[in-house]
Amino acid sequence: MHRRDFVRYSAMLTAGVSLEFTAIAAWFNEDKERHLQFAAVSKKLQTDFLELLQWLKTNGWRSYLENELGVDLGLKGDKLVKELTAAIDPARLSALRTLNAGFDDFAGESLIQPGFPAYSLLFHTLASPRVRPQGVTAYPTLAQIDLLENYIYALSDWEQMKALYDVKPTDELVFAVFAYEYRPAFKTPHHLYADMVYSRTGIGRIGDQPANYDAINRCYTNKPAGEDKEMEKRVAVIPARYGLFLARKVDNESISLITSPSYKGAYDKDDRNDGSKTFLQPIRKIFNDDVLTGETKIKFIELHKSEKLKKLALSEGIVIEKGIRPTTRTSKDLVNPDPNLSNVGSSFLLMSQHAPLIRLAKEGTETLYFRVPKQEEAEYDNRYFTALATQEVEDVELLGSNANLRRRYNRYQAPRNQPLFVNITNKKDSAGTGFNPIPQANNFNFEDAVKEGTYVAPLFEDSICDGRVTVNTDGLKLEKINNIEPRCLPAFSIVTAPDFFPQVDPLDLAAFDIAPGTGTESHFYEGGVASLSTARIKPNPKMIDTKSDPTANTYLAVLSNPLKKNTTLSPEKLAIYKDPSSERGYDISGFLPDVASSVFAPGWDVTYCSLDDVHDIYVGTEGLGSPFVEDMKFCSALNGMWPATSPDAARTYQGGNEWDYRNPTAVPLLDEEIGLYKDGPSGKESWGWDGEQGPYLEKIKGQWKVNFTDLGRADAIDNALKGKLDMSQLRKLKSRELINRMECLKLCIATLPQKNFNPEKYNSRITAYTYLWLVSAEKVNWGKEDAAGLGIPANLVGKDKKWITDKANAKISGEGYLYVFSNSAADGNPEDKKPKAKEWTNNLKRRRLNCQKLYICQVTNDPTATKKIAWTEVDLKTGRVAWRVK
Repeated sequence: MHRRDFVRYSAMLTAGVSLEFTAIAAWFNEDKERHLQFAAVSKKLQTDFLELLQWLKTNGWRSYLENELGVDLGLKGDKLVKELTAAIDPARLSALRTLNAGFDDFAGESLIQPGFPAYSLLFHTLASPRVRPQGVTAYPTLAQIDLLENYIYALSDWEQMKALYDVKPTDELVFAVFAYEYRPAFKTPHHLYADMVYSRTGIGRIGDQPANYDAINRCYTNKPAGEDKEMEKRVAVIPARYGLFLARKVDNESISLITSPSYKGAYDKDDRNDGSKTFLQPIRKIFNDDVLTGETKIKFIELHKSEKLKKLALSEGIVIEKGIRPTTRTSKDLVNPDPNLSNVGSSFLLMSQHAPLIRLAKEGTETLYFRVPKQEEAEYDNRYFTALATQEVEDVELLGSNANLRRRYNRYQAPRNQPLFVNITNKKDSAGTGFNPIPQANNFNFEDAVKEGTYVAPLFEDSICDGRVTVNTDGLKLEKINNIEPRCLPAFSIVTAPDFFPQVDPLDLAAFDIAPGTGTESHFYEGGVASLSTARIKPNPKMIDTKSDPTANTYLAVLSNPLKKNTTLSPEKLAIYKDPSSERGYDISGFLPDVASSVFAPGWDVTYCSLDDVHDIYVGTEGLGSPFVEDMKFCSALNGMWPATSPDAARTYQGGNEWDYRNPTAVPLLDEEIGLYKDGPSGKESWGWDGEQGPYLEKIKGQWKVNFTDLGRADAIDNALKGKLDMSQLRKLKSRELINRMECLKLCIATLPQKNFNPEKYNSRITAYTYLWLVSAEKVNWGKEDAAGLGIPANLVGKDKKWITDKANAKISGEGYLYVFSNSAADGNPEDKKPKAKEWTNNLKRRRLNCQKLYICQVTNDPTATKKIAWTEVDLKTGRVAWRVK
């Protein structure tokens, strides 16, 4: 490529950012005849790259690229470098983008664009999970992708990189560690093309099985390795990948940020006022055998801590037996120490040790027990169902008139400086060597015992922690880099709970949260879809020294460098890349903050804490429930407070909540996903994702009732200890499926007779405030297949289920759902302040609630369907139905 060609290409690269194009062009045109001078590549890296080319040949990648592009990867020396960096024939490149899946979101013009992996077709081919050519026999390892990445950066001359990024002499350059990944256009901040995406925070996840790299999807998956069906229920740890970069401090105009959509400002200190904040922009990766820094080996250093138990022991009213004080858990207890697993080329993988998700807490050989205090009701009720609440729980509610609903801002008045919830459903045994569950009975003896307290309960722990990842850069040779501080700025590292929906990110469901000015969009009575990437809160100062750091509040930001506009995209294609319901064709398992939930009360992935000043808040993990499954149970039961990571189990427990706020479901899970009870209409028995079983209809003495699991009696601790959590139920669910379920739910609530709580204030049919209880949900292709009718009793209407299950009886057409709703208000009358008691069943975990009204819905979100919903109110005395179609 001649310099004038490189100037033309560089001008294309820089479109879309605030660079002085004419100044850059003048710089490149100083010597129009001289060929581009590539930076020197170390002998070690050159040898490794040639080995990669041989691997490409052996496994079919080379022949694929040569046939498609007309290139020759068998050249040697300088001829090979020129072939790799030359512009690809435009006609062939256009055909590749048009005819070969996975290349339509590639933005470059050559096999390698020095310094820019995202514009290098060879890198895109190996790194994009959407590229799956026929004829290849193996997919690259992460180490091979890292190697190619290093080679691309190695070819970039530092002076030219400075020019392309318009680095001025006054710019402050720093070494910084970033978590980063290569993403298809669907998941980039700009959605224009596949790109490198960065954050100064990485999100790893705990698991009870070793990490499992899914080569075809180019990511780690939480599905354990192997094909054993029972093993699929378990969960593999998910590491976060980190790299060392040269970076500079910039404002938000120089980068592309993932920000909140229309519900901006919903919960916390989110991305408001980004224009006044300072960010770090990664410019060039630093790697092993990098000539730019003297071919020095990169040595990553991590430090992680878990202080949940230590902080719990400091809580008022918590007395640890035998006076034993839990100590801080450190990296040796939490992080996988094997350097062969953590050092992948020039990248670093921070991964949790695989261990039981929860286990008895011990200090040395001593099991930790504490004395459960009595329930206190003076300042606040220190019980939350069957958990001990160590501080008052903040209320979060919708405010405003129907015309302008909004969420209350989280004002951070109650930082979580110790675990907010602690399990107290178990009691030390008489021998003093173990524990037993508190006995349950067909009355409130169990609940009374929990309220009374004074017994000794075991403590449990998990591997959730936070920390830092850094590099000792003192040994780097910096002769070629001016105006840089050799000290490395670390990355913040969070290792948190498993992601039950790894294919769904919070922002994918943003349309179902508050839409300003509409007053009708909220699906979430509690919680919502706020993403951690939108929070502008500093990291744990005990892990990251952010004193006098202007970037302290942007560690959680997720960004990319939009140096090029992809002019090949049609408006239709761009719309697909921005549509969270579009089919992507690959599995994801991200580890940047946009795939994690923001802070709340207390939170799922993280929470907010403070040191001394209650307003000096930071992101940390010490305030999460102890252990995390205690949070899991409540977050799931209460409307799925963090719906993209914490599954919504509200319909499992809805009858157990107070009559005046039933916490209706927001993201419906199907009957088989939440578990079928053996005495239910299906006649089957299965266990749901959380080890529990869902509700069902039954007739008792002529009265239809909903039989459901009581939230207080459900035992997440026991289920976790016995391995009953089932990750296989939900890990494959994608945004498209959940969005369809939510759209159909919204249509049902908007169509059925109104039963909302707070009817004077919220007259519109808002999903978050409905009394309607989704008792049964199953997927059906209406008109093309019979329904299973899992939640339909055979004696509900007539003598069998054919009236609803036979495909000939479908009133609508298209893929959709069979939804069964019961009115769960107190005797059907919201003014009745004394609803009838919920009766216990013979199963000590289950109760019954009278069914006041019952609605059956056939519903679809198929855009081609002329009719979207058919519904009927079942006459509970006669069993008659009268369908209405809309």
